[in-house]
Amino acid sequence: MTTNSSGNRPARDAAREPSDPRIAALLRDVAALAPDAGAFASDPRAAAETALHVVAAELSALRAYRERTERQMEELFNTVISYAALDYDRRVPVHDDNDEIINAMAIGLNMMGEELSHTMKALVAARDEALAASRAKSAFLANISHELRTPLNAIIGYAEIIREDLVDAGQDALTIDVDRLQVASRHLLNLIQDVLDLARIEAGRVDVRPEPVDLHVLLHELQTTMSPSVKEAGNVLDMHVDLPRPLLHTDPLRLQQILLNILGNANKFTVDGRITLSAGEHLEHGRLFVDITVADTGIGIPTHMLETIFDAFTQVDDTATRRFGGTGLGLAISRRLCDLLGGTISVTSELRRGSTFRVRLPLE
Repeated sequence: MTTNSSGNRPARDAAREPSDPRIAALLRDVAALAPDAGAFASDPRAAAETALHVVAAELSALRAYRERTERQMEELFNTVISYAALDYDRRVPVHDDNDEIINAMAIGLNMMGEELSHTMKALVAARDEALAASRAKSAFLANISHELRTPLNAIIGYAEIIREDLVDAGQDALTIDVDRLQVASRHLLNLIQDVLDLARIEAGRVDVRPEPVDLHVLLHELQTTMSPSVKEAGNVLDMHVDLPRPLLHTDPLRLQQILLNILGNANKFTVDGRITLSAGEHLEHGRLFVDITVADTGIGIPTHMLETIFDAFTQVDDTATRRFGGTGLGLAISRRLCDLLGGTISVTSELRRGSTFRVRLPLE
């Protein structure tokens, strides 16, 4: 170490920068943040210390801002979660000390919540009104159908008595008119019964009573029941049953109603053709089902109608309705009864080639 002539250490140059250029650069950057950056020229260490105090204050303010904005963002996030859960009554608080962008987001989210809340309340009210109207309609249909069916049964009964008297009196020619009266009355009674069945299903008043059913016996009975009308239409009804286990636990009356609707439609829309009733087992996803199919060679169903053919009051088209008659309720009733039995009903069809309806029910 060198000394001056008096033997003392020489005074240090305060303005001299540290010898390490990296430290000098860091001091300059820190000192630039000081309120008086020019002080770095005379005392860089003091200037750096002042700058560090400023940095500490800025960091403290930044930490407080971050904590505040984190709470605000959490409120925004929780509100979005509430809206996703269909709870539209939650609102985000808007404070003067909030970040402007966050306040803008909060206001926008609150406005969306108000709109969603009003919309949801309107939808709920509309749904309740629709359900009430549906219940009223079903009650009306059930009541009016019952009131119409009672006198119709009386008309059919008296017509049978009159026919018997005419036959006993040897006036066979007059029985033709009575036969027409009976046919028309029974047709009208069937239409009213369809409306009544649909009303009961929609009102939830249809009971299902499962019991062991021998499908061999049930399908043969259906073939016997349908044979006269099938023969009258010039059709042929074949049956193929391949069931190692013919016992099915289901409601026999509802299953008969489903299959009679499908067979009736097949016979109605087929002329001088063939109808095939078949049944077999089907394994799907480890569960055993029974498939009952009705295939015909009738007019078929257009592709665009396959999705709506099971809707109430739907026919293949207006021409078919006028030509073949009916209310278009049979398939709608069949699908809903299949649902009640825990099964499904589906259709494949080709226009002018025929249709195949499949009823699938769980075997176990």
